[in-house]
Amino acid sequence: MEKYDVGLLPVAYTDLDEIFDYIMVDNPQAATEMLDNIMKSLRRLENFPHSGALLLDRAMQKFNFRMVVIDPYIAFYRFIKNKVIIYRILHCARNYPHLLKESMKQ
Repeated sequence: MEKYDVGLLPVAYTDLDEIFDYIMVDNPQAATEMLDNIMKSLRRLENFPHSGALLLDRAMQKFNFRMVVIDPYIAFYRFIKNKVIIYRILHCARNYPHLLKESMKQ
């Protein structure tokens, strides 16, 4: 089975830092577990890059974004030239369509 490279954009690394720091305040063990869970889910994309659901937002469909739910977070990615690029990892309660669109402008 072919493995694909999974790379995170700098803003996705920032998202991970913010998630970890936020949870760490109340529960350091839970922060570590959540980060491990997110990274495990992203590593699955090495083997199954098309496993994420396509976005329903019409404006984002033209970019072929997919998402992986890692409750309560969502990782947004694109599969381009045999590489999985993670754009953002956001809490599902946030205005993620707006934040993702803003990321595309940068």
